[in-house]
Amino acid sequence: MTPFNKTDGASATIQQVLQVPSSPGAEAYRSLRTALQFSTESGAPKTLLVTSSRPAEGKSTSAICLAANFAQLGMRVLLIDADMRSPSLHQYLELDNSAGLSNYLSGAGEASQLVKPCAISGVTLLASGPIPPNPAELLAGPKLASLLSKASEMFDLVIIDGPPTMGLADSPILASNVAGTLMVVEANRTRRGLVRAAVKRLRFARARISGVVLTKYNARKSGYGYGYGDGYGYGDNYGYGYGKEPGSVTKESVAQLPAA
Repeated sequence: MTPFNKTDGASATIQQVLQVPSSPGAEAYRSLRTALQFSTESGAPKTLLVTSSRPAEGKSTSAICLAANFAQLGMRVLLIDADMRSPSLHQYLELDNSAGLSNYLSGAGEASQLVKPCAISGVTLLASGPIPPNPAELLAGPKLASLLSKASEMFDLVIIDGPPTMGLADSPILASNVAGTLMVVEANRTRRGLVRAAVKRLRFARARISGVVLTKYNARKSGYGYGYGDGYGYGDNYGYGYGKEPGSVTKESVAQLPAA
């Protein structure tokens, strides 16, 4: 069984998706998986980045649930925590984070020695490792492309949990190195202009945007004012050390929408 014993919304959602196949959350992520399988002529993108415009929109939860869903098809999935500023996957999966991606990118370890099996059958984790002083510089080096190339040979799918896009160079760098990018958007809180700016930034990096995942969606509460609530602005909460709490999905409803 899975180790998600925490009481926070994200862990509860992950546990529900994995253990209650008939739940709305499980159905939604299966629909998202199917949409990705039909997103290209050859199926789902072999390497997929999951990002958001700002922190706490549910990207880490979505990355884990997607990895689990593809693994349920018998696929070998590598889940990479590339959010080297505020990593969280090791916390959800209750694994050690003393070594991981930052070690590999800095030349202090081999990927084969850093990956770890987790409680989700078919999913292997490459944790973020120690938080480095220069995440973007590490990602911009040649070892990222080498890692993704080798991982694509060993695994059927590579899913990367990246940091938020706005105010940081990390996700545009990651997006330029993968076959597809998913933008996670929190319903009723993330402003439309911010999402447009994030998508524009990704496209400037030549990202192949596969679509948008709408999280924490409640149809009864959305009304006509979607996208303008709570006053999130372009300059709020971005930069190094942007957030200490992992993203969460408190509502068991996720929608896959076409790319803008």
